[in-house]
Amino acid sequence: MVLESLFSARKMLERPINMLFFSFIITVMSVYISYFIFPIYAGIISPLFVTIGTAPLLLKIFAVEEKIERLYAENKLSENFLERYEYVIILFAFFFIGSFIAYFTISLIIPDKDVYTIFLPQINEISTIKSLTTGSVYNESNTLFLITSNNLRVMLTCFMLSLIFGTGALFILSWNASILAIYLVSFIRQGMIEKFFISSLGIIPHAPFEIGAYFVSGIAGGMLSMGLLRENIKSKEFRIILRDSIFMLSISVIIIILGAFIEVYV
Repeated sequence: MVLESLFSARKMLERPINMLFFSFIITVMSVYISYFIFPIYAGIISPLFVTIGTAPLLLKIFAVEEKIERLYAENKLSENFLERYEYVIILFAFFFIGSFIAYFTISLIIPDKDVYTIFLPQINEISTIKSLTTGSVYNESNTLFLITSNNLRVMLTCFMLSLIFGTGALFILSWNASILAIYLVSFIRQGMIEKFFISSLGIIPHAPFEIGAYFVSGIAGGMLSMGLLRENIKSKEFRIILRDSIFMLSISVIIIILGAFIEVYV
């Protein structure tokens, strides 16, 4: 793939911000191709195309991380957990930001009728999410439970998709980037600029926790998937990968609960 030759795994690890540009480009291309081929299904197909386009690159990055785990198992690398995973965590963050900027830009500049054609699944999902917190029987504890259970379900889906397909979390991240972008752009398109800024500021306290949990759980699943493919399950290297995956998944659960608490009570 042309983009893969321009944005290699080595270049990504050396300059993680390249992932932002890669993600932006692949998302714009995916939306255009999806709309051209499957107009009424573009909202669902475009995140899928983003996943397919990014998968080869991310698998190479996971392979590098798996080699790092092997070096750690041979006592040739620091025991610091963040030192071993900081780059791949940053890459996932830049992937989400790039995809979000692309969806935000596209939904802002295209005509209203195309927004409803392309992004109808996202618009429907936004309505569903709103119904969780604006029901007729509203109380904080009930809302906390609903938000936590929903986010945990998404987080576990990220983990399982990455475990089974290697890069399945990319679909969830791209999908959530599109939902967030459409939600914020809807205020601008209605001329509700003040509401746009208020909503944006309202998301800032809790969204990083939720999105962070998604890509940490995705990394956990992807690394475990790579370990199952490349390592003997009885080896020291695989035990380290399994331990790190369980640790990352546990951290993701804690982050989800913390994010939900902030969203409801802060």
